Amino acid sequence: MENNAYVEIRGLQKFYPHKDGKIFRKPGEEKPLVKAVDGVSLSIQRGEILGVIGESGCGKSTLGRLLVRLEDPTSGDVLIDGVSTAQMLKKDPKHFRRQVQIVFQNPFDTFTPRDTIQKILLRPLKHHNIGKDTEERLEIIRKALEAGGLRPAEDIMSRYPHELSGGQLQRISIIRAMFLNPGFIIADEPVSMLDVSVRAEIINMLLDLARNHNAALVFISHDIALTRYISDNIAVMYLGRIVEYGSADEVIRNPQHPYTRALISNCASVDPFETREEINIEGEPPTPINPGPGCYFAPRCYMATEECFQKYPEPVDLGNGHYAVCSKVNCAACGKCNPSNSNA
Repeated sequence: MENNAYVEIRGLQKFYPHKDGKIFRKPGEEKPLVKAVDGVSLSIQRGEILGVIGESGCGKSTLGRLLVRLEDPTSGDVLIDGVSTAQMLKKDPKHFRRQVQIVFQNPFDTFTPRDTIQKILLRPLKHHNIGKDTEERLEIIRKALEAGGLRPAEDIMSRYPHELSGGQLQRISIIRAMFLNPGFIIADEPVSMLDVSVRAEIINMLLDLARNHNAALVFISHDIALTRYISDNIAVMYLGRIVEYGSADEVIRNPQHPYTRALISNCASVDPFETREEINIEGEPPTPINPGPGCYFAPRCYMATEECFQKYPEPVDLGNGHYAVCSKVNCAACGKCNPSNSNA
């Protein structure tokens, strides 16, 4: 992890108690825990877009909520410019909420249904003292809506959320975040519920928001092709842990963890001439209740050996900031165990 990073995620964990129905336990028997996020450490620079990919239920959205402090971690911390977000939130909640913004997956759940768009957008401007009076704030809203392709602005401002499409509401979510000039933005599956025809526009708005403010952006998605297109670096998440990390091109073109390789082999390629052999993952992800002690992916892994079930592997440095958490990384690179590795 780089010491001069704008955002530092240090050993972040979020465990939930599992209601297993037991009233009595044996002496020394631990209460089962759901390990939603299990020791995530990453660094993000200003202006960097970090993509986080993985199957549903791998902990991506929980990680996003921890980053914006909608939930408190069980352990670990998140630092922005060297300051703990817990300290920031305690000292000045208003400043923290202005600095850190999130764009949610479902835009229909983002807004109060009984308020007009004008009232919804006026609220953060007034709360953060942006604009000297109501007239100036309304002008800020009009210009932002017009710039975001929401025309005529006066008509949009008078409507209620249920009168707008998902794409329009997601644009408004991003506009609301833009008002606050955030330095750190989390986008949690921001286009997965939208029509394909508007996805590019929403993505471009997010990219403009990050670039114009030199903000760090965490883009959470299960869409690997899209994540590769917009991200500088990619973190692959499985059962609450990061199993591979590196530059977007390196992770996609030269995946080393068996889980990453399987994910990529089953996704659509942006290159129409690229050929891939699909790698099938058997079974469903194991329960996140007290997983281990070995590699969490071992029960589904096509390369697993007995040692994989005994001890969780250490990260293997592959150079240029690329690493994979797998004891079989070198074996995977040679291509003998998996002939589909075209980069061998």
